[in-house]
Amino acid sequence: MDHLEVTPPTREKLATAQWVFERQLAWIAAADVKVGVVVSVDLALLGGLAAAFSGAAHKTLAGEVFATLAGIGLIIAVICAAVATFPRLNGPKQSLLFFGRIADGNADEYAGALLTASEADLIGDWARQIHTNARIANEKHNCVRHAVIWSFGSVIPWLIALCYFVKP
Repeated sequence: MDHLEVTPPTREKLATAQWVFERQLAWIAAADVKVGVVVSVDLALLGGLAAAFSGAAHKTLAGEVFATLAGIGLIIAVICAAVATFPRLNGPKQSLLFFGRIADGNADEYAGALLTASEADLIGDWARQIHTNARIANEKHNCVRHAVIWSFGSVIPWLIALCYFVKP
């Protein structure tokens, strides 16, 4: 494991690293929660559009164009949301923290490595994992942002399509 230059007191730095790590996990979880909302709303809008289209007594080209635009935008939004949910499993090559590396090894070897790791080793490991998780959170939030943009952008053609298909 790489040794980073650590100045005392390392226990406080380790506690800070643990706190920052938990914050990164919270950012990742926040993106995952937003995905659920976006997908639920988008699927409801697609279902409403399909019901209005199939129940329309008279279909016009303009209505079909707006329905197509709304449908494409909502499908792109769902795809962006789906990309945000894909697990990111590329962790550090050596880590006492990343679950993928822990699971790849032997339990006794892991226990020995953890017991013999210095505080500097642990802080370095936490720092690398924090950076990895920050990249993951950034990627997820970018995907969610695109999903939300496509969702909101699809609402106007969706409403116009409904006006064409649902007549009093």
